[in-house]
Amino acid sequence: MRPAVNQTLKRKLAHTLDLPSAILLDQATIHLLGDSEAKIVNHQGLVQYTSACINAQSAQGMIEVVGSAMEIVSFSSSEIRIVGKIRQVMLK
Repeated sequence: MRPAVNQTLKRKLAHTLDLPSAILLDQATIHLLGDSEAKIVNHQGLVQYTSACINAQSAQGMIEVVGSAMEIVSFSSSEIRIVGKIRQVMLK
């Protein structure tokens, strides 16, 4: 089955079952709590980690969190939790 058709079927299934599409489509979600905390769920790995920039790979591309005094307070195969002064979150 072609990837575009597969994604379309998964979207329809998620809508029919009233599930968030991110679950079936393997999409990352980013939760922000003001400018002091970010949580990246369903990532595919940490690429770069400094106190000014944190990059994580996702199915949609690279997620870049830019700020200052940032640190990872929890890390697992499915979730990264970052605290610090967050100025920007980008998908590249």
